[in-house]
Amino acid sequence: MAKTNIPPVPEGATWTEDQWKAIMASGQDILVAAAAGSGKTAVLVERIIKKITSENNPMDVDELLVVTFTNASAAEMRHRIGEALEKAIDSNPVSTHLKKQLSLLNRASISTLHSFCLDVIRKYYYLIDVDPGFRIADQTEGQLLRDEVMEELFEEEYGKADNQHFFNLVDAFTNDRSDEGLKDIIADLFDFARSNPSPDAYLDSIVSMYDAAGSSAMEDLPFMKVLIADIELQLQGAKQLLVKGMEIAKMPGGPAPRVVNFTEDLHVIDTLLAAKDRSWAELYEAIQLANFGRAKTCRGDDFNKDLVDKAAKLRDRAKKIVQDLRGELFSRRPESFLKDMQEMKPLIAVLIDLVKEFSRRFGEVKQERGLVDFSDLEHYTLDILTVNTDVEGVAHPGQPEPSEAALAYRQKFKEVLVDEYQDTNMVQEAILQLVTAEGEEAGNLFMVGDVKQSIYKFRLAEPNLFLGKYNRFTSSGEGTGLKIDLAKNFRSRKEVLDGTNYLFKQIMGIKVGEIDYDENAELKIGAPYPEDDEFPVELLLIDKSEAESAETESGDETAEGEFDADDLEQSQLEARLMAKHIKGMVEERRGVYNPKTKTSKPVNYRDIVILLRSMTWAPQIMEEFKQQGIPIYANLSTGYFQATEVAIMLSLLKVIDNPYQDIPLAAVLRSPIVGLDEEELAIIRVSQKRGSFYEALTAFCLERPLPENEHLHENTSRFFESLKKWRTSARQGSVSDLISQLYRETRFFDFAGGMPGGKQRQANLRALYDRARQYEATSFRGLFRFLRFIERMKGTRG
Repeated sequence: MAKTNIPPVPEGATWTEDQWKAIMASGQDILVAAAAGSGKTAVLVERIIKKITSENNPMDVDELLVVTFTNASAAEMRHRIGEALEKAIDSNPVSTHLKKQLSLLNRASISTLHSFCLDVIRKYYYLIDVDPGFRIADQTEGQLLRDEVMEELFEEEYGKADNQHFFNLVDAFTNDRSDEGLKDIIADLFDFARSNPSPDAYLDSIVSMYDAAGSSAMEDLPFMKVLIADIELQLQGAKQLLVKGMEIAKMPGGPAPRVVNFTEDLHVIDTLLAAKDRSWAELYEAIQLANFGRAKTCRGDDFNKDLVDKAAKLRDRAKKIVQDLRGELFSRRPESFLKDMQEMKPLIAVLIDLVKEFSRRFGEVKQERGLVDFSDLEHYTLDILTVNTDVEGVAHPGQPEPSEAALAYRQKFKEVLVDEYQDTNMVQEAILQLVTAEGEEAGNLFMVGDVKQSIYKFRLAEPNLFLGKYNRFTSSGEGTGLKIDLAKNFRSRKEVLDGTNYLFKQIMGIKVGEIDYDENAELKIGAPYPEDDEFPVELLLIDKSEAESAETESGDETAEGEFDADDLEQSQLEARLMAKHIKGMVEERRGVYNPKTKTSKPVNYRDIVILLRSMTWAPQIMEEFKQQGIPIYANLSTGYFQATEVAIMLSLLKVIDNPYQDIPLAAVLRSPIVGLDEEELAIIRVSQKRGSFYEALTAFCLERPLPENEHLHENTSRFFESLKKWRTSARQGSVSDLISQLYRETRFFDFAGGMPGGKQRQANLRALYDRARQYEATSFRGLFRFLRFIERMKGTRG
């Protein structure tokens, strides 16, 4: 049973039983699996209020540690708690306890985990080696410092005599053009290591994984369990394809003679699955012998061609899975792979030494400049909260022992509440465990999250922390922590929930998604939408074959708003279809029901949101919507770099930095800044056919113009002179001043404002200027370094 008797939901309250249980339960660690739109923030706020206003055992608000995922969430949480306290004071104006809580609210620990870490470090900085006057490095400065340290490290390694191990490593992990691949590996390993409580122990474990000297069999290697599980998953996928093909072959009109093929193929897969369970060597031998026989002939009117083709495609896909496995993992004998592992170990050891050296140097540079990053905040806090020494006083990895500082926080915080727990990493989990009571059965950690919404694994979040507790905790809380499912969705319509549930039941399971999408996981309707107010889920498809043949009545050109697949990329095709569909909804004045006000109103553009898997296509979609006259806004942190107007200005900055870059120079000459067309660019190139385009431009501007080229000569000469002036300004002044000068002198900022979506275009150009100001707020200077940083921000290396 749960540790406290939970009173029934008060009469007239709108809480569900599960929400009320999450608000009132206590006495042990509690995990609330809160589905999308389930009111988790409201539950969290109400739980805090109940803790503060409890008649039997009221807490002070500063005795709670509330950890949110973003600063905005923390501010909203603090605001909502303040509003609830003010209402409580209105109901009980003589309560000194409630008035005290309102005064304590501003100093209550309601923040992101990084903000909490910052408070810990500022309070206990004397326990660690950190300058008390440190500041947090912004993303720009941190990335530039990393690049600088990496460059110096590699330059030094290249300059060492007899450094053959390093050269072998470079040969193994880079191409013949650059060593950026190896630098990226070092940076990734550094980040992965820092997401663990003991980075060096994590790095050392990587080297030990290549210790194959004492292994006589592949399955003895530490990572083989994961690899074999992946092989099994692929073989099971091939088996399902063959079973489906068998079903089609047995259908009326199906390729019945090929039932024999599918039967034999399934025997091949079963043989591989059985060998997989015995040993890698047996699986190797079995996959070498795996043979898929020639397909039986199926011709004539007795066979349905579509069914024959479907069955053949399924069989081909299954065969390809086995062929790919054979080529990727079983092209060589097991003993050859063991030998490779032994030969790779020295290279991996050098790689790990480089990661450690990069970490040391990067830490020294930050310390010299009085800088810390977010990872430093976590590890400094962990150092403060941990006593991790053996009897001889030597630090060692393992179960962290709380320090006096950690025990003080345990004494202070009567409960620790964590929002978005599914996005916690291993270091953050260690910090939380150090400031909470020990033992899940009698702990005081309250966690809210939804592993189905865990999207930050690429940022090194560890959703298995949530999954482990979800599978370990029980609904009764007996002998362990308490698990509560909030499945009701109070945000979406039934049609949306039914569509979502249908899709995820097909694709999400333990093997894909790491959680079964069962009745407990599915979303349940909670919002009071009228039954007769239908808004069906739609799937819009683009048939490119029809798009290519779409023509006007004249048959010459594609009608406005139609699709010409030859001229449009996929992103533009999809954006144009979305724009057409949205316009139709608005013009039809389709009704939208608001469950809060219980009223309907015609849909307008501000009621519509476009969700993307990533923001890669956002600039193209925004451009298409602007052309269609649809107002659109996107909160892009880096995506505005792909906007046309920003791309043109970046090309101009690249030309100013180094005019011997043909593509940026041609882009500027073709842009509205100069306004040349293709023929005029060709004329310039003809003036000097060899060398860079800048050399051709220089020659063209210096030669006497022909009468028919006078206007072109005048136009390019004016740009040529401006370019020389801008290059001087770039050497003498700041990047932001240069950008401001370019906006004025080219009048491109004003031009962009006159285009469709002009306000957004000007906002994008202002964002580029602001990025330059942010760059110059660091200790770095120079146009070249700024452009290099922008390329990194765009996800490329220039």
